[in-house]
Amino acid sequence: MTNCSLLFIDDHPLFRQGLVFALGAAIPDMAIRDVGSLEEALGVLDRHEIDLVLSDYRLEMGDGIDAIRRIRLKFPSIACGILCADITPQLSRQARECGAVALLSKNRDVPSLVEAITIVFDGGCVFDDLPDHLHLGDVRLSDRRLEILRLAAYGNSNKEIARQLNVTERTIKDHWSQILAQLSASNRTQAVSLALQYGLIE
Repeated sequence: MTNCSLLFIDDHPLFRQGLVFALGAAIPDMAIRDVGSLEEALGVLDRHEIDLVLSDYRLEMGDGIDAIRRIRLKFPSIACGILCADITPQLSRQARECGAVALLSKNRDVPSLVEAITIVFDGGCVFDDLPDHLHLGDVRLSDRRLEILRLAAYGNSNKEIARQLNVTERTIKDHWSQILAQLSASNRTQAVSLALQYGLIE
């Protein structure tokens, strides 16, 4: 992460300073700036090149979703994410809709947070409401498997999917075995639900 830069927004000075100190010690090559409000953040972004903005969800003026929307409106190329103590499905959906690349729990320890930030800097996404050990940055479904998920989402059986893709039903079942493993899903219904929920298919 050499030459990468992070801006952290949190209106609690002690938490903010503690996290900045811990991340700075863990990733010495990363430039880290911190501010207490969105307005201060916009000022920093005007003056400095920032690769990633991480905002606390609960801010004194507004919240992290509003912060990301305003930042992305003015600086669309900057990656943004949220730190939150209580992640809910509604917050996760809002974060994705506003273009966030990360929704991280404040319960993460520093090594885990460093791992998540590394995934984001590598171009991935990390959402902590995903099943254990599954992050969007880790999921690399092939085009064929995504197509199988899309067809299943429309209610097609394995036999119908095989006919549309001009392959055998056995081939489709083999693909499902890999899809379930990659998504940590127990059945195809859950796999389709996860793929839809996390934007892998529409």
